[in-house]
Amino acid sequence: MKASFLRFWKNPVQLIYMVMAILLVVGGINVFSASYVMAQDMFGSGWYYLLRYFIFAGLGLLAMNIVRRVGYKIWLHKYLLWGAFLIVFVMLLVVDLLDVSTKGASRWLYLGPFSVQPSEFAKLVVIMLAAKYLGRMMRRGERVSLFAAGDHRLVIAAAVTYAALVYKQPDLGTAAIICGLAFGVYMIAGIPGWQVLLVLGGGSLGAVIATLTSPYRLERVKVWFDPWLDQAGAGYQMVQSLLAIGSGNLVGTHWGHGAGKFFYLPEAHTDFAFAIFCQENGFFGAMLLMLLFGLLGYAFCTITCSTRDKQGFLLAGGVTFLIVGQAVANMAMVCGILPVIGVPLIFISYGGSSMMLSMAAIGLLLSVYDEEVRRAEMDVLPPEERRDGLRVVRNERWRT
Repeated sequence: MKASFLRFWKNPVQLIYMVMAILLVVGGINVFSASYVMAQDMFGSGWYYLLRYFIFAGLGLLAMNIVRRVGYKIWLHKYLLWGAFLIVFVMLLVVDLLDVSTKGASRWLYLGPFSVQPSEFAKLVVIMLAAKYLGRMMRRGERVSLFAAGDHRLVIAAAVTYAALVYKQPDLGTAAIICGLAFGVYMIAGIPGWQVLLVLGGGSLGAVIATLTSPYRLERVKVWFDPWLDQAGAGYQMVQSLLAIGSGNLVGTHWGHGAGKFFYLPEAHTDFAFAIFCQENGFFGAMLLMLLFGLLGYAFCTITCSTRDKQGFLLAGGVTFLIVGQAVANMAMVCGILPVIGVPLIFISYGGSSMMLSMAAIGLLLSVYDEEVRRAEMDVLPPEERRDGLRVVRNERWRT
């Protein structure tokens, strides 16, 4: 599982841990800088969001290690999977029924001082379902097709069900991401090219119809093309984001001196935290951050491409789409390349549900690596020793 680029690290796991540590430090600094003005005004303490950021980071690290220790094969057990599906389904249903609106949308469940966004958990559940059933088809040598008969249709039903509940919140962007993640796993499972084009065409047509039938979404698309058409209204957020990025120049205004957080840029510490980062660290800082995410993606892809187990391969690929794909989407959104879709930038943005979910997903990917290492160790043993060797390796893994 080594690649030439990984000669500076023993394995991709070391690279993942190193990049995660850097991103957590950089993200904590950025969240504090982007939020302390608002936190001081709203809660009387500029440290409010930073403290919560590291609480969620700690919980996320705990979740990541628990998930890794248990192993992805156990998490992909059908009873655990469908139990998780049912829990998230109920959470989404409660969100829709309670209809507690925040900034015009009903997306959160409030549990005392904390809030949970069930749609974040729906993303990972859909990936796991797709990995289980499509991986089983690949293992059996069956042709993977959207229109083939089989249990994989449960994946489509689950993704559509989640997407419909999220769409009602209303959150078209996240609904599209849930379906997109399931479709991404189908793509790496090897569906025919004509089906890829069919889904992309149908999805694009559906997005156009959904936009044209909603004045709110239509306004967002208009300001996406030219935010200065209504720079004091619908285009205000994008204009302020572009101004913040542009004012950073090459080296930035330096940490803590970005003006965007002084109530100019909405969501400065959440979805648009990357704009504040660019303002205070400049073009070079943004390039370094993109490099870190590129390294993370490289390590993820190394694990994915080296995995022989079909379910593990699809699961690792789905997690790569989830983490790296959303990071690319957020940065593109903040820069105006994509319309505003409400996607956080993992580690850099404040968001408890996203942080814990992403770290749990990374734990799944690391467990795929662990299982592949175990398989490689078993391959070098004589057949009569593999049974005993399997027990020894498992015991060693749990002790370390």
